[in-house]
Amino acid sequence: MRKPKGVVAVYDSGPDEGIDRYTLVLSLDYTANVGYRQMLGMSGSPSHPQGVSQFGEGLWGDHLGKRIKFQDLPENVQAHAIARLTD
Repeated sequence: MRKPKGVVAVYDSGPDEGIDRYTLVLSLDYTANVGYRQMLGMSGSPSHPQGVSQFGEGLWGDHLGKRIKFQDLPENVQAHAIARLTD
């Protein structure tokens, strides 16, 4: 699947690091906090009723986990991200 426009980085915090395992850093920079970026945090099953898929803002960096390619995300996470980030 093709990475949605506006995704500038993808991070994987690993299976043992909480419910929002994957973080997509977005190019949107209209936050009130200087240096912060818009992000989409997701669990491994973001479309599941008990899954997580939440927009927020934060500092971009290695504290988000290991940087990976969009294509390295599980297919269900890729499809969910594409649906959330495109019209």
